[in-house]
This record gives sequence, structure tokens and C-alpha cells, in this order.
Amino acid sequence: METNKLMTPLFYGDMFNREGHRMRAALEREISNGSVTYRLWRSAGKPDLEYPRADNDKYVLLVEINGYLAPLRMTDFSLTDHCGFEPAAMKLYGGKEKREAWIDALRESGGYDAVNAALAKEQEEIERYGRDPARQTDYIQSVLDEHVSIYQKAKESGGQTFPDFIGALVLDELAVCQELSGIFKEKRQRERAERAARVEAEEQAYCEAENQKAEQAVSEATQIIRNGGVLKNVPVRFFRSRYDARSYSIVNYLMRLYQVDVPLRTQGWVNEKLTEVTIQNGRCSGFRYLRAKNGSPSEKFYGCMNELIRAVAEQKPEQMNEEAVA
Repeated sequence: METNKLMTPLFYGDMFNREGHRMRAALEREISNGSVTYRLWRSAGKPDLEYPRADNDKYVLLVEINGYLAPLRMTDFSLTDHCGFEPAAMKLYGGKEKREAWIDALRESGGYDAVNAALAKEQEEIERYGRDPARQTDYIQSVLDEHVSIYQKAKESGGQTFPDFIGALVLDELAVCQELSGIFKEKRQRERAERAARVEAEEQAYCEAENQKAEQAVSEATQIIRNGGVLKNVPVRFFRSRYDARSYSIVNYLMRLYQVDVPLRTQGWVNEKLTEVTIQNGRCSGFRYLRAKNGSPSEKFYGCMNELIRAVAEQKPEQMNEEAVA
């Protein structure tokens, strides 16, 4: 029997192999439980795993079904472990649920040397049970049955759920599965579009609500400047998107809005130190700021603030745009 040949994988580039690309595969072995027989293959090229745990952990196994190689998504090492762990645990500990308590008790009575010896014995039993061809066949059959179940649900729903190509292959219904896959992809694309539209609408509503709060704060600050009072230099934030917002101290924002020429050093002082401004009779009568050791108030601030007060009194602000606050 030829053990190394060109075979057709079910998937190519993680997609159904519509074009029938072939790969060079090596036959690992044939297994059976007496009623069902599977031929297991692997790639004949470089190993699939870069860091294998053992010699039999280098290649992902493929099972031959109806002329295709379907991936089992496990190596021979993993298959052995899956098939052997439970019967080994039953023999050694009376069941896998008792394993941890048994090992803890052994660690207390015999130390880590005793535990390591027990784990070595456990691995021997796992390999003995796990390499049994009948157990491996039963396990692979259970895996394939699950794929069939998923495919049949998609078939019954007319493609509204995921159409499993491995399940379709087992039933020799790949042509039907391709039709269901097309329906399912259209459904997913429609759902993604609806979700994107919903997210966009929610983001727009969020930004509008937050920007409305900021605009209200600006309007109230403008009224204080016009009518007199204490203007708190609170921060205001304007949102372009939920995760793209620009924050300003309200005094600096108003100076930008009304095109008052403010030195950069003064802008920094307003942002970091200024807490409030008192406006009386159309002029800045005083302000409060955070004092620091050896710190002093801005020498330019009075002039800039009075220029802002005059600008507010003389004109109404135009609607802010991105260039105005850049």
C-alpha cells in the first residue's frame, strides 16, 4: 500500500477547498473498532508544531473521509492523551475527579519524588490505554458525530446556523453545504452591517449628548461674561467619536472661539492654574488660581481676559468648527 501520496484536503487556507488543491500526505496508520475503520494521515512536509512535546506531537492528524482529508485538529500525542486519560485515571485513582485529592495525599505522605513517580506511572497507563486502536476509533467517531450534528442543524434551519463542512463530508453532502455556507455568509454580512449601523447610531447619539453638555456650559459661561459674575474655569470636552475627544479649560476654549490672541505660556497657565474669574462692570475684577511655591500669576492674563470680555460683548460667537479649536 502506498504510504506517501497526493491527497485532497477538505480545507485550503482555512477555507473549503473548492478548487481541489492537493497536498502530499503521509499515511500514519489505519485504525478500527471492529465496525468502523479510519485511515489517519499527516502532512509529508515540515512539522505543523514548532515546539512539539514529543516525537508524535509534530503533525496535526487528518482523517480520510469520502476522498478528502479532514483535520482532527490534534496531534497523535493529543489523541493518545484524550483517549487514555479517563481509563488511566479510573484504574489509578477510581476516577478523574479523585485524581487531585489522591496526588495531594501522596505529596503529603511521600513528597515530590513519590508524586513524580506516580505521574510517570500515570503517563504509562495513558499511553497504554490511549494507543488502543478501538478507543481511538471510538473517539474520532464521537468527534465526527458532533460535526454531523452541527451540520444537520444548519441544514434544518436553511443555513441560519454555521454549516459544518466536516459534518457534511461525513454525510457526503458537500454540495448542499456549499449552498448553506453562501446563505450563512450573507446572513453574517447582513448582521455585521446592522450591528455597525447600530453602533454608529449609538456613537453619534453619545457624541451629540456630550457635545450638547459642553455647548450648554459654553453658553452659560458666555452669559456670565456678558452679565457679570464668577466664571469657574471648568474643563469642557467635545467629541468627534466616543474615543476621540478634545478637552479644554473653558476660559481657553472661549478665547479660541472668540479669536483672542493668547501667548502659549499664558494658555498653559490658564489650563493648569486658573480656577475662576470674577467679571464686574464689563471687566475682569479678579481671579483665583492654584498657588505653587515661588509661583506667580500670569502677567498677560488680565489683558487677554479683558479682550475676551470685550469680544463677547461686541459679537455673538459663530458656530465652532474643527479648525477653530485645532
